[in-house]
Amino acid sequence: MSRPMARSRIRVLPRAGALLALLALTTACGMIPAAPHTTQAKEVFWLYNVVLVMGALVFVGVEGFIVYSIVRYRRRDDRLPTQLHGNNVVELVWTAIPTVIVLVLFALSTITLNSISAHEDPGVQITVEGKQWAWSFHYQDSDNDPTNDVVVSGGSLAPPVMVVPVGEPILLTLVSHDVIHSFYVPAFLVKRDVIPTGDRPPNTLEFTVSEVGIYSGQCAEFCGDLHARMTFKVQAMTPADYRAWFAAAQSGQTPAPSVAPTAQVLKLSAKGNAFGTQTLEAKAGAAFKIDFNNQDNIDHNVVISDANGIRFRGDYFKGPGTKTYTVGALPAGQYTFVCEIHPTTMSGTLTVK
Repeated sequence: MSRPMARSRIRVLPRAGALLALLALTTACGMIPAAPHTTQAKEVFWLYNVVLVMGALVFVGVEGFIVYSIVRYRRRDDRLPTQLHGNNVVELVWTAIPTVIVLVLFALSTITLNSISAHEDPGVQITVEGKQWAWSFHYQDSDNDPTNDVVVSGGSLAPPVMVVPVGEPILLTLVSHDVIHSFYVPAFLVKRDVIPTGDRPPNTLEFTVSEVGIYSGQCAEFCGDLHARMTFKVQAMTPADYRAWFAAAQSGQTPAPSVAPTAQVLKLSAKGNAFGTQTLEAKAGAAFKIDFNNQDNIDHNVVISDANGIRFRGDYFKGPGTKTYTVGALPAGQYTFVCEIHPTTMSGTLTVK
């Protein structure tokens, strides 16, 4: 092999490395999961970090030896290099190391799985029904009186809110009567399939929320045309606030399970199938309102989303007119807001900080 050809191949290596890095980035490889907000999620998060560190060590070690071999043993002339016929010690080492890594990860994964799957006496039991294309939450009680059962349901334009207390085990029974759905809350780091089981027992999911807040959830299994609209919220309250909410709901009242009103108000207008601004800013960790002035004689709305999916969906309404949306607290980051009917011409960036 000539020297120019060897140098040409070496120059290709950075390009190949950049392509592999881009591929890893676009497939979300190595992305750190969202911060955990349940006791079970904290254990899963710890296991994620262990796997990430071990994977990084293996990657650096393997790629380091590859780069070293390319540079140290690159061909400089046409002479045949010294032929080797194996090294028992080296082969034993490179077989033993991955075996030990796999066994360690298997043991840690088994321990974590058994821990998060362990059942406690649930403080709240809820039957979750997933259907095309909405969720409903039926709170179980022991009074055998169906007239005062608490059932929370919603549709694609008004996702339901599951209210739970912090610090108490929540047991969900997951039921589907049509197709396979998946109950997923990113902040909980665990999802569970909702399967039409017939006469078989349905799947269950138990968790204990550790922090007061509102958490977005969604169906994580493609279930049909309107799968993207199958969202919901989980609002975690203090036990005292939860008992008050549940008592009011049992008595026939309809208490709003949402954060208290806030003075933070964002102004947004629409005219000629375009938003009046393409940038909005809001405070992290606090609910806010959007005063949306639709100046067109057609339907518009506002939808806020990020890489994890839709965080807020406002109702459609026909202008001229104004509607005020209340948006739950969002963590710091960059979000996209669009009109769901005209997403190509009506979009912008919401910065939460």
